[in-house]
Formats: sequence, structure tokens, C-alpha cells
Amino acid sequence: MVKKIIEGSFIILLVLFSFYYTDKVVDMVEETDPIMQEIVTMKSSVSEAAVDAVVEEDYLVPGYNGVEVNTKKSFDKMKQYGSYNESLLVFEEVEPSISMEDYYDKYISSGNGFTNRISLVFKVTGDTKVDEVNQILNDNDAYGTFFVDGVWLENNKDKVTMLASDFHQVELLSYNNQYDKLLFEASLDQLETITNQEGKYCYAEYDSKEVLELCSKEKMHTIIPTLLIKDNLYQQVKGNITNGSIISININKETLKELNVTLKYLKQRGYILDTLDHLLNEARDFDK
Repeated sequence: MVKKIIEGSFIILLVLFSFYYTDKVVDMVEETDPIMQEIVTMKSSVSEAAVDAVVEEDYLVPGYNGVEVNTKKSFDKMKQYGSYNESLLVFEEVEPSISMEDYYDKYISSGNGFTNRISLVFKVTGDTKVDEVNQILNDNDAYGTFFVDGVWLENNKDKVTMLASDFHQVELLSYNNQYDKLLFEASLDQLETITNQEGKYCYAEYDSKEVLELCSKEKMHTIIPTLLIKDNLYQQVKGNITNGSIISININKETLKELNVTLKYLKQRGYILDTLDHLLNEARDFDK
């Protein structure tokens, strides 16, 4: 009985060693293949290191994923093709060592600026012209982020559904201009049920420990806009816009009148008008 166990164990070890040896031989053959050697030679020149998020006191700027070549997957594709072809390189993203997801107790006032995305932000309380803003955004193939008050939310669930259906981002602003934890969480649950999306961001126009502390406990980031515009929308945007800007627009008769021409100007300049979720995402933008 003992002899059979020993023999069985020996056979298993022999099989395992055979697999290991075979894999090693395959690896050695691949390493000496001219295609693999060319991939390895080119790897460093086409890869880009990840950029860490920048943290300075109470503020942070999101990082940016790096990209590197997956030599094995690239080799397998090119081997089928029969020769080295740079267009067949397979890339993988590499996350930064320091990420915005490591910090919820810091303010974010802009994107990282590595793409030409910017974000338009709208506060929604009382009689904000949400329908009109939504229509202008849609007409210009632009996407915005709306921070809605909890009381407004309770009475305008259909408009929240409309915004979400048009691929705008809807986040919670407050509850009746207050940041009571229980009321905030109740409104947040209601909003998440309507949009089927988790709340990610809070809004402040200046340093607010009340907002920051509440939102950090909810694992949400607090943004402070790069630009806060209450009038002269077109002129202020024209003179101050940069990649990664977060532009908060106070909707009134004057700014609403200038919104359409402002969006057209921004798109002519090559900016992509996108949601906060896309602007602040650290993932690499391959289609930029």
C-alpha cells in the first residue's frame, strides 16, 4: 500500500515537472523569437508611466493611469500575423501609486488636464430652468452635472429621470440647504434609486468643513469649481478656460441666454463637455 502511494506520488511529481519544463522551454523559445525581441525593444519607447495624484494641503488633483505593453498578448497576436507589427501591440493600463480614491477628505477643483475634457456644473434649487438647460446641452451634444437639492428632488423626480436618461450626471447638493446627515443620506438613497447610480460628488463654492466631513464619511469627493460664473458667461469662459476646468454656472436669465453660444465656442475650441465622472476619472482616455 505504501509502495503504491510512493509510486503514485512520483508519477504526479513527474507530470508536474513535465508541465513546468515544457512551459520553460516555450518561454525560452518565445524569448529568442525575433518578434518577441522586437516587442521588448519597443516596449519602453511606447509605454507611459502613471502620474500620481497631487495632494497639497486640503486640495488634490486626480492622477492619470499609465500604459504599458503586454508582451505575451502582443507576441501571440503578431505570431499569428507572421511578423512584428506595431499596430498589433496590446496595451494595459497601470494605476498610479497615489490615487484620488485614497483621499475623500480633500477638495477637487479641476481635472488633471491630460485630456481636453471640461465639466459644466449646475446647482438646482427652487425654480431652476432645468428643462431649458437640458435642451441646450442636448442640442450641442454636451453633457453636464446637476447638483440637486433634496427638497427639489422630492418634487421633481420626473426631471431627474429626464436628466439621467439624457446621460447627464445627477448628484445631491444638500437638503433644503442643510447638511444634516440623516436627511442627506435619505435624499441620497432616493436619488440613487432614481438614477441607478451611486452618488460620487458633493459641491461647495468655498472651503466648507461641514460638507467635506459629511461627504468623506459617505466616501464621496467634494468639488469646488475652477470657475464660478454668475454673469457675463461667454466672456468669463473665453478668458479663463483650460483643460480640466470645472465651470459652475449660476442659471439666471442672462447666463441662460448666453449658454448656447458659449457651448458652441467651447466645442469650436476643441473641448469635450463631459460629466464630472468622466472628467475626474483617472483611467487613460484611449480615444482622445
